[in-house]
Amino acid sequence: MRKKRIEWIDIAKAYGIIAVVIGHALASGNTTHIIYWWHMPLFFIIGGFFLKPLNAKKITDWQRFFNKRLYRDLLIYFMAGIGLVLLYSILYNKDWQYLVNHLSRLIVGGRTLNLYTSTFWFINVYLLSITAVTLLISTVKSRWWQLAIVSALLFAGTCYDKIDWLQLYSFKTLPWNADIVLIAAFFTYIGYLVFHTNYRWLERPLPIMGILLTAGTLIGLYLNHYFNFEFSMKSHEIQSSLPKILMLATIPLIFSFGVMGLSYLTSRFERSFILAIIGQHTMIIMYLHNALLDIAGMAGIENIATKVIIAIIVPMLITLIKRPVTHNRSLYLDS
Repeated sequence: MRKKRIEWIDIAKAYGIIAVVIGHALASGNTTHIIYWWHMPLFFIIGGFFLKPLNAKKITDWQRFFNKRLYRDLLIYFMAGIGLVLLYSILYNKDWQYLVNHLSRLIVGGRTLNLYTSTFWFINVYLLSITAVTLLISTVKSRWWQLAIVSALLFAGTCYDKIDWLQLYSFKTLPWNADIVLIAAFFTYIGYLVFHTNYRWLERPLPIMGILLTAGTLIGLYLNHYFNFEFSMKSHEIQSSLPKILMLATIPLIFSFGVMGLSYLTSRFERSFILAIIGQHTMIIMYLHNALLDIAGMAGIENIATKVIIAIIVPMLITLIKRPVTHNRSLYLDS
């Protein structure tokens, strides 16, 4: 029996993916910096909602985990990646050397992925993070120890600038951005912890108002130069006028939970189903939006709002066209 969807979670994913598209459509600036504070952490937090401990000694449990949470998404990752690399090659008349180079990057993943596949690093780190957190909660029973371990990993992730001892395709990085799991696992675990203890406080007006007020205050302080904080997970860029561990352990959580609270309030409105539908198509938008933004620009469309709408609506239309042909099972962010 399929579990009933929690509508405000779909709406939160919609806000998140809209922020991702806007962030890539805009040039760098304060709006982009603020969006980058929370849009990727939000998806890792939501991903943690749906994790559960396994019997660490039972191989069949891990086989089910692989089949349910990893295999299909790996297949889609490579299929979408191959398709988008081919599309870019055709549109820009690239040679075979370019094609082979960028197709092989799908195996290495992480920061080596660019152009139409630049957001695919998220899939790499997401799959590694849910595996790492599932292993943690399956082998360490104390939640205090679990929290201590992911907090220590987060601290370790702030103790260096970038991997500088391994170069892949001219990028200094690990395959699949594996070191970013130090940061992503923290957010994934927080999502697991909140959802499996008591997430109902996110549906109460007073906490929602408190979080949104705090987020608004932080934006005001940032814009008035009381502190500096720039955060890009893919590039492992963390610039802060305050201790990095403090900023990473607070600001992304405040904004992510603020978005969730706002999503719950939004779900009370009659037309919220539009956002919920967008949230149910998160991953296809994640895969296709960079290509669509570029194609819109090639077609002479310069208006940011128009480009964002195209990058969101077209993937959903593709899904609707495809649905009668193939059995439409939910992607992992749509579960």
